[in-house]
Amino acid sequence: METMTRWLRETTGGLPRTFWYLWSITLIGNIASFVLIFLTFYLRGARGFTATQVGVVLAVAGAGSIIGSTLGGVLADRWGRRRTAITGYLICMVSLLGTGLSPHLPVVLAMMLLNGLGMAFAGTASSALVTDVVAEADRTRAFSINYWSINIGTSVAALLAPLAMRADYFLLFAVDAAGVALLATIMFFLVPEPRPDPAGPGTGPATPGTLRDVLTDRVFLTFVVLFLVFQLIFKQSNAGLPLAVQADGLDAAAYGWIYVVNTLLIVIGQLFLPRLIRDRAHSKVLALGVFLVGAGFGLTALADVAWFYAVTVAVWTLGEMAYFAVLDASVAGLAPGHLRGRYFGIFSAASQLSRFAAPLLAGYLLHGHGEALWIACLVLGVSAAGAYLLTARRREHRIAQLRPAELTPVPAP
Repeated sequence: METMTRWLRETTGGLPRTFWYLWSITLIGNIASFVLIFLTFYLRGARGFTATQVGVVLAVAGAGSIIGSTLGGVLADRWGRRRTAITGYLICMVSLLGTGLSPHLPVVLAMMLLNGLGMAFAGTASSALVTDVVAEADRTRAFSINYWSINIGTSVAALLAPLAMRADYFLLFAVDAAGVALLATIMFFLVPEPRPDPAGPGTGPATPGTLRDVLTDRVFLTFVVLFLVFQLIFKQSNAGLPLAVQADGLDAAAYGWIYVVNTLLIVIGQLFLPRLIRDRAHSKVLALGVFLVGAGFGLTALADVAWFYAVTVAVWTLGEMAYFAVLDASVAGLAPGHLRGRYFGIFSAASQLSRFAAPLLAGYLLHGHGEALWIACLVLGVSAAGAYLLTARRREHRIAQLRPAELTPVPAP
């Protein structure tokens, strides 16, 4: 027991108080996301929208996220992280209430566009904030712990969703809106705006830099492309995998139990992972992560029973944990302090783009092409792992160049 306590203390200790406020915002925000889990059921059942109309609504929300990620990154640098995040939460609050009140498709489309925009504003600004307030040496474990809170919150939301569906629909939107208002309140009262480092470029309106600086950064764009490849594989957990399970005659209950493996491994393992990878080069961890994710989905080509599917999920979950444990810290290391919001914005936009591309890839390769999707996942995983290792030196050189100009972490209030 003493060993376990010491292990947890080393994993979570020493991080600034402001980080834990941001961590709490992430946890509460993901718990409050249960409305989005049953949004399709609400639009179909309560509002009577057709399947095509529901698809358009979800696509519009995704488009809002892509726009919001880019615009939110610019605002986070020019206007301030804290202001951008609070604005995003307020936009989300209005959009949730509007979606719950209106039965009209044009209004719902406008509200969901705003919802995607607001969520992206807040998410991009929060990622930049975590980078600002946590010392460079502690960022890997800080982002890993933050990713753990995302999965805990999402798991709780998934448990709440079936219960929530039995209540009055508008009440659920109102409760979710109240949860988002709580996030804005915590951000307003407890999270300070980062102060620029007088010795470095810092952040804020007076600092030069444009979005073009990000879009012409070859080292960073190469990193973004590799991330897109990873996402094309990883997003098959929600795109191709359910279709494969159904094709083998397994029902939704079996799929739920198969997916529990992912949740359990992350909830338990994510707390201990930071110590295991503490002294490892990020490029090697990223390469291992994408390889395991590719191998796990590649094994899906052989799976036809629940226990075998569970094994494949375990393999790619280990890769997911390793990959995301160092991902945001790697982005932070590649981003100059005065452009940090823009860098996270472009990176977040790429993530949102993958939500469209992955289902298209699954639909094309699974239709009449047998196991081609899973073979493609394996090939992409191996290729991306090699590319991470081949491009490692340039990224490490960039990170070493930027390290002296780091923002001074905000002292805990």
